[in-house]
Amino acid sequence: MSDDLSLGDPELLITNRYGEDLPYSRGIMASSLLPTGVTTEEAYRLAVVVQQALRADGAGRHDADDLVRAAHEALRRTPEGDEIADRWLAWRAARRSGRPIVIVLTGAPGTGKSTLATRLAVRLDITRIVTTDAIREVLRTTVPAAVLPELHASTFELIDATRPDPFVDFDRQCAAVSNAMAAVASRLVTEQRSVIAEGVHLTPGSLADALADHPSRPIVVERLVTAPTEVHRSNLERRAVAEPLRDGRRHLDGFEHIGRIQEHLRTRAVDRAVPVIDIADATEMTQHLVGEIVARLGPVAA
Repeated sequence: MSDDLSLGDPELLITNRYGEDLPYSRGIMASSLLPTGVTTEEAYRLAVVVQQALRADGAGRHDADDLVRAAHEALRRTPEGDEIADRWLAWRAARRSGRPIVIVLTGAPGTGKSTLATRLAVRLDITRIVTTDAIREVLRTTVPAAVLPELHASTFELIDATRPDPFVDFDRQCAAVSNAMAAVASRLVTEQRSVIAEGVHLTPGSLADALADHPSRPIVVERLVTAPTEVHRSNLERRAVAEPLRDGRRHLDGFEHIGRIQEHLRTRAVDRAVPVIDIADATEMTQHLVGEIVARLGPVAA
């Protein structure tokens, strides 16, 4: 009973909504279960349970409704029971609502945003991650330093504690980069594509404001990612060793200013009611994001 992502189970066919008969795949089924928050191992175990349930009646072909019923029953038998089963159904409805999802992760350098974005992309099956670092690099090739000098400096180098507003240059850099990010995100949601946007330049609320009147009505979910001081410093120390081309030693030397950026973003997050998460306590973030997205859909997810 060989089964992988490409071949599936040739003895068990699922008729999809386009009328195509496709082999049941444990890998694809497991991937669809990850947004509920179950572990990868548990998702694959449940995918096997679903496979066995479908094969039990001896029929070699099932429609999508059969698959949904079998998966829902398998999930109801997990420790969380109905809660996790209902979360799976709600997430299916969210993905079929036609509204693109934009997840925004902001935070100071080294808090773990990129790692978290990758983890969420896998769990939520969102194939596009756009970083503000990449956006800034593109802008640097087109906007000369004479026009916008702040764009050509690192974020933590822009903090000047001796000025009345220590963050004026940082905010100018953020405005330029987040405006460009908004243009990229707008194009993606116009094409009905979901995206995870991450980076220090995404001031809490900025991307939500930019997309507020978009005709695709994207669901924008934001989080400020933080880390305890020692964890934060440890992350930057590992980066300095593992990614020497990024000159991570500069980040460690500028750690005090990076801490100021974090508090600056925290203040903005509180003002805009954007949830703040500690990277050390992010294990349940998938469930929280799914819950918020489903709640924002309202009756569609019912």
